[in-house]
Amino acid sequence: MNFRMPATLAAAFILASCGGGSPPGPSDPPDPPDPPAPVASSFDTFVAGDVLMAAQDRLYRAQSTCSGSTCTVTFESESVTVDLLTIDPSTSTTTVTDRQLRNGVQTGRLASSDGDSRFDAFDVWGEYNAATTGAGSTVLQGIDLRFVVPASAGYGSAANPLTGSASWTGAMTGVRVEDAGLGAEVAGDAAMAVDFDEVSLDLEFTNIAELLSGAGVGDIRWQGVAMQAGSFRDDGLDGRFYGPNHEEAGGVFERDGIAGAFSLKRD
Repeated sequence: MNFRMPATLAAAFILASCGGGSPPGPSDPPDPPDPPAPVASSFDTFVAGDVLMAAQDRLYRAQSTCSGSTCTVTFESESVTVDLLTIDPSTSTTTVTDRQLRNGVQTGRLASSDGDSRFDAFDVWGEYNAATTGAGSTVLQGIDLRFVVPASAGYGSAANPLTGSASWTGAMTGVRVEDAGLGAEVAGDAAMAVDFDEVSLDLEFTNIAELLSGAGVGDIRWQGVAMQAGSFRDDGLDGRFYGPNHEEAGGVFERDGIAGAFSLKRD
């Protein structure tokens, strides 16, 4: 597993969002630099949630969409498109600590720095996918900025599961989203059940708690989510099946005041 991928993904999105628009400041930010030379990666599917930026007691939101490895970030009617495979992770220093196994998937804290940007997020991953909140901080126009970029990346299945066991379990990671900014990190259990006849699935996050305080957070659920070509989408949810035989699944979400990502392994 390439542990640098989640940090690279977050770096790409915050770079794009700063290039396409930024929170109000004394002057416009400089144009983003030309993309570096491509780097090898075997991930072929990327999913991202909105880029959430907190500065001066305000929350800013940039929308993101992905197709293959190319993603577009739109902020204040301006858009920037970036191919994530052109982002060179060798310029960053990355460490992974507190690794544990939770419901069949790995969890751990990824910390990375790249220039003025720092990333420090609780991540979850499997053999075929990685998920991250993409949490970090940077200084933009002299203003301290905290950001969250929920992201999921992996080897896409590109088709719905049709037979076999119908349940996946794993873990989720997220950050509280507040009117005045971004709050505490959270983590919890994740479980998904597929109904082959209805071509739909149920997904739930349970046992969610703040990582520092241990304070509990309410369960988050989706029911009857339609599957199509290896993907599943609903209000506040964008997921994919990963692996050649749908061994894993993952995606991003924003619901009930939590924005984050999840990784699942087939039982």
